[in-house]
Amino acid sequence: MTVVRLASISAAARELNLTQPALSKSIRLMEQSMGVPLLERGASGVRPTEFGTRLKTYADLVLTLSNEAVEEIDALRGVRRGALRIGCVASTLRRLMPEAIAGFLDRHPDLQITVGEGLNDTLLDLLHAGRLDLVVTSRPADVTNPDLEYLPLMEEPLRIVASPRHPLADMEAVTLPDLVPYPWVVPPRPDPDRLRLEAMFSSAGLPRPRVSIETTSVVFLSGMLRRSDSLSYSTAGSVEDQVGLTDAPVALRLLSPTWMRTTCAAYRRTGSLRPKVVAFVRHLAGVCATVQQDEAGVGTR
Repeated sequence: MTVVRLASISAAARELNLTQPALSKSIRLMEQSMGVPLLERGASGVRPTEFGTRLKTYADLVLTLSNEAVEEIDALRGVRRGALRIGCVASTLRRLMPEAIAGFLDRHPDLQITVGEGLNDTLLDLLHAGRLDLVVTSRPADVTNPDLEYLPLMEEPLRIVASPRHPLADMEAVTLPDLVPYPWVVPPRPDPDRLRLEAMFSSAGLPRPRVSIETTSVVFLSGMLRRSDSLSYSTAGSVEDQVGLTDAPVALRLLSPTWMRTTCAAYRRTGSLRPKVVAFVRHLAGVCATVQQDEAGVGTR
């Protein structure tokens, strides 16, 4: 891994405090045992072959799991605090995670939690590489990674949202063709909700939504909606949370079809038995169930 990171056998040997011949011999023996070349020399230095890239992926994961095992044992011995690394897409980070994490820390005050925001695909790649313990996100349209487990937490309807001054905001019944002339502010592909939106338009024989801005920032998105005739989408619960706020986006009264978001907790199968991951997922599932019940109660009043 050091050779790949530095793109140089000599530099890696110095960092590892080995002679260059000794490191080269070690690499050669590994290639012989596997029967494939792992490294190749190019104009920019040493780089991994396809075989080497695949091996590095597993080596990174093994190193991460080894570190996690030491961390778990140290936490049990009381030598250090336990740690939990969570990645979230923007919508879940703002709406679900503060309550979930605050409640979890009340029960586990010695736990240190790191929370990061990112795009769905980026977070799942970090999870697979062992750099995150858990990702809370929309379920991908195509689940192709057998090493990841997805636990559905809640399902909620999505709404088309716009400025309260938008030309469509006061219409009693908005159709998909009514949306076609307006620009959109949405997350980049392959955001699962965006892909479902595009599929909804295609199924109706309409052109894809005209995306003028791509962003992962909920704050920026809300600001753009306030200052333009752009459209976007949000969960019904997020819209309800902003009722009463000045210039908050409003949900358009869109006729069918409806369109749902499934929020999931994703974690590595190899890490699924770790107590802190299991405990947090159970706690988060309880928070999501309460949120969904509360929203159902609001919707029936």
